[in-house]
Amino acid sequence: MFKLGASRSYSALSKRTNKVKVQLLKDFPKFQLYKGQVTSVSPSLMRNYLHSNNGARYVLADKDIDQQLQAEAVQLAALRVREPAKKDQENIVISEQAPEEKKFNERGTAEEKKQPKLFNSGITLKDVKIPGLEI
Repeated sequence: MFKLGASRSYSALSKRTNKVKVQLLKDFPKFQLYKGQVTSVSPSLMRNYLHSNNGARYVLADKDIDQQLQAEAVQLAALRVREPAKKDQENIVISEQAPEEKKFNERGTAEEKKQPKLFNSGITLKDVKIPGLEI
């Protein structure tokens, strides 16, 4: 007589393969998704995170894609790729320009940096006492 609510059970395969096409209206760096990008995401990600507060919209046909927003996203993505490359080049240039300089003391002789003695400290197992541990 009365029908209980239909409980849907999804297979693991359908959870991995079923994706929805969306266009992002906000940045989601947590998911590495950025404004204007058109991507396929899982339906649960869209429902739970992206669609709330106008963060993304469903794309049912190619005419639903905002081309201007997508063009801006492509430019920003290219800029994001160039920035780390510039930083790497700057680090290389800095390391080439500044070779290791030795510090000189008052007498004019070069001082060497003292390395911490971790393994050559002279402490043995007999010197270390741990209660309840017998070796």
